[in-house]
Amino acid sequence: MITNPRSKANKLAPHNMYSLGYMLGTRGSAEATRSLDDLYRVAEEFKAAGIDILGINGGDGTVHVTLTAFIKVYGEARLPKIALLRGGTLNTIARSLGIKGSPQNLLYNVADKYHNGETFVLDNRAVLKVNDRYGFMFGTGIAYNFMDAYYATGNPSPLNGAKVLARLVGSALIGGPFSKKMGRRVPMRVTSEGVTWARQDFLTVVCGAMADIGLGFRPWYRWNEVPGKFAAVGIHCSPARLALELYKVFRARAIRRDKAIDEVSGHLRLEADEPIGYIMDGDKYLEDRELNIRTGPRLDFILR
Repeated sequence: MITNPRSKANKLAPHNMYSLGYMLGTRGSAEATRSLDDLYRVAEEFKAAGIDILGINGGDGTVHVTLTAFIKVYGEARLPKIALLRGGTLNTIARSLGIKGSPQNLLYNVADKYHNGETFVLDNRAVLKVNDRYGFMFGTGIAYNFMDAYYATGNPSPLNGAKVLARLVGSALIGGPFSKKMGRRVPMRVTSEGVTWARQDFLTVVCGAMADIGLGFRPWYRWNEVPGKFAAVGIHCSPARLALELYKVFRARAIRRDKAIDEVSGHLRLEADEPIGYIMDGDKYLEDRELNIRTGPRLDFILR
């Protein structure tokens, strides 16, 4: 099991983090990784040990960083089954997969089933590959800026996320300065499997290997429409016009075609004349002028 001691949930309740290690006891190995070097060292050790299940105790960012490290270390070898223990604040990925329960109950159920030789219910799905990183959710433009404002609250939580969204929608509807700052358009060329999109400036480009983006919104309702591909949406309307479409995103319906490009793709290339800021599973990155989003490897996630 990998634990992120820096996740908000683990900082607020460190005894929960330690209790997971006690629960495993001698039946497994619990590692609290405090740096990337630490994480890659543990990945090498777990690969050499031939582990059957990898538990991840942290939030969406921890899941993405851990998967990236293990996919790189394992190379062509098959990764172990993955148990997401919902040890973060939002746990959007685990919730989208239908995983429910506390970290303690989830770990107990996984360990109990494993040692009793019971069969797991699995979800086998491909993750996204964004340049050399792996995860489920990708976004530029207003999606990136939203996370800036969200983290600036100093207390990331579903409630504060909803408050930032409400402020953004209200500002957009009256043409306020907050929406203008958040909704600065991003000039970029987008190519999907060799075909260039007609627009060259976007409010946001978002891609997903699952339906949810958080707070109940599901822009990637087409994520599993074609095996080996992911959902890609390029929104090119104003923040105000997007605000009027949010109810459709919440209900997993298509945004109007004159406001967004909505398709499935196996390879999306983004090119810009300046560095591109983007989020991946809630973590922020800045890449130099080109991003390649591809379908990543298929992994087995334990549902129950």
